[in-house]
Amino acid sequence: MDPTAEALMRSTLHDLANCLSGVRGILDLSDTAQPLRPRDRERLDAILEDGMTSLTRARHLAMGTLPESLMESGPEWREQLHQQLRPLGTLFRCGFEMAYIGEPALDRWPGEALRSLVLALARQVLPYRQEGPLRLMFKAETDAWTVHLTPAPGIPEGLRTEASGRPSDLCARWAHRLLSERMATLASERDGLSLRLPRM
Repeated sequence: MDPTAEALMRSTLHDLANCLSGVRGILDLSDTAQPLRPRDRERLDAILEDGMTSLTRARHLAMGTLPESLMESGPEWREQLHQQLRPLGTLFRCGFEMAYIGEPALDRWPGEALRSLVLALARQVLPYRQEGPLRLMFKAETDAWTVHLTPAPGIPEGLRTEASGRPSDLCARWAHRLLSERMATLASERDGLSLRLPRM
């Protein structure tokens, strides 16, 4: 088997095993004679949604495709991102704060492709968060889009350049793929992580 395909298969199986373990953990602690408690239902939905996201990433990686990049208005783009972040908020017991700090006239963003990258970055950063919400600051300029995530203790190990050939989970693999395809860069700035995506 091709080494790249084998590595992708192993990453996919690893992530799906984690998903099924999470589901089983909830069911094992639940009374089978009673409906799931609202909190358990919310967590179960979040685990399944995270698993579906992993499958979507695996499909793109296997087929060599990317999400669409059609331009969207900033408020709508961020609202979609906020909805996609909700499962992670449940899994990591974390809230999210978003703000746009750029020029209103430039507040248009490249669709699902960039949303998917920001979502993957958040997934890598959240395990290092100590407390409080994850804050995302957005800025659109004439030559690039930037997203600053804080707090984040530098660049997570799976996202570092030297690890690009050996990320073990789908989320890190997906982030590296999008960073490479879109010529985007990551930098550790102040107390957070900054993503810069040049306009093509």
